[in-house]
Amino acid sequence: MVEITREDFCVDEVIKKLKQPKVGAVLVYVGTVREFSEGIGLEFWDDNEAVQRLQEIEKKTLGKFDIEDVVIMHRVGLLNITESILMIAISASHRGPTFDACRSIIDDIKNLHKTWGREVRK
Repeated sequence: MVEITREDFCVDEVIKKLKQPKVGAVLVYVGTVREFSEGIGLEFWDDNEAVQRLQEIEKKTLGKFDIEDVVIMHRVGLLNITESILMIAISASHRGPTFDACRSIIDDIKNLHKTWGREVRK
């Protein structure tokens, strides 16, 4: 599942959706806006191409790793320092594939950020 939202997300709700009888691991990653020189935050805009790229990342991940499901939630708008930007949640029978899949998704999304977002400075 891929979701783009202006609102913050609830980690507990996503975890609840991913728990299944054959799932032994649910890994959740939350990326936040960190402090940077003269910065007040990051901005991401509603962009259909970005949504399509996130869906491609989801599809690639499901095909490449031994996982049950993946959720990618990304916020848009102006996000201030300490606010959540991104949540990735992955379920699998065992923990190993969840870590590998999460790192792959993060790397792909970092590349997407180069064209989808910008730093907002004072």
